[in-house]
Amino acid sequence: MFATSPSEKLQTIANSVLQLSDFYIENPQLHTPWDKSFCQIAYRNYYLPLNFTRCTKVIARGQEVGFFKDLTHFIDWGSGPGTASLALAESSLRAQIREQILFDHSDTVLKVFSDLHQKLVKPVTQNFLDLKRLSNKEKSCLVFSYSFTELTELPNGWNHFEALMILEPSTGDDGRRLMALRETLIANGYSIWAPCTHHLSCPLLTHSKHDWCHDRAVVEAPDWFEELEQLLPMRNRTVTTSYMLARKMPAPEVLKTKARLTGDSLEEKGKTRQLICRNENREFLSWMHKSISPQVIPRGELIDTNFEHDVKANELRLKTPLEI
Repeated sequence: MFATSPSEKLQTIANSVLQLSDFYIENPQLHTPWDKSFCQIAYRNYYLPLNFTRCTKVIARGQEVGFFKDLTHFIDWGSGPGTASLALAESSLRAQIREQILFDHSDTVLKVFSDLHQKLVKPVTQNFLDLKRLSNKEKSCLVFSYSFTELTELPNGWNHFEALMILEPSTGDDGRRLMALRETLIANGYSIWAPCTHHLSCPLLTHSKHDWCHDRAVVEAPDWFEELEQLLPMRNRTVTTSYMLARKMPAPEVLKTKARLTGDSLEEKGKTRQLICRNENREFLSWMHKSISPQVIPRGELIDTNFEHDVKANELRLKTPLEI
């Protein structure tokens, strides 16, 4: 997805990124200023590639559990430049997609990034959308890619779709808001396919006031992007996102035998710990250095729950290495 070196000078891009970053910090409740040139430059050359990486990771997580099976129509609500739609179209799912609809209140963003939309499957872009009319398609997936964060509630008609794909910024506020939304989805007949492997209470929500669920993706950037970052105060060797994949179709039973690693490895005196989610309890896998060598497992991975362990408080102390 990363293009060749952009025609704009790297310094111009860097200045635009900083200007847009300042805008977000100073105006957290305002919509993205798509009509401003600095916003268009920053998004096309910086934010869009990074968000594409996030979307690609979430799509891969969904494919791991068969979430996208038989889904043919995708509606990208609050699409912005269409990052999530582009990630779907450039994935191995492309062959099964029959139509991609991009909706955004801003007609400007739909026009400014229209060249990218030509890469989609039978793309339709519009700034007015009747969700109820579209939701009668049994194989439709409603996508919210960094748009739910700008909404006070989901739009009317959201709960008529077969599938929901929601990505949020991996901040504490947005992540915990998405975790709270999980109960609403379940109450409306949805089954959570990922990242959750169960429908019990969310342990990070009930046992912590600060933790939130998020995943991590490695950024594979070209040389010019790394040169750009030398002009910025932030580095993005990895990026994170909070997400939820839900369907009216029940999630596979095999997920009940799985657990997801919801934390990074933590090195402590005499042991290595990693947060794990498999039920309503807030638990840690624990490698006691005296008896077992620690393993490095990326955040977000699924593992089988049939591992040998002893229980000590909230630790599951491994007796044998995990099979990965």
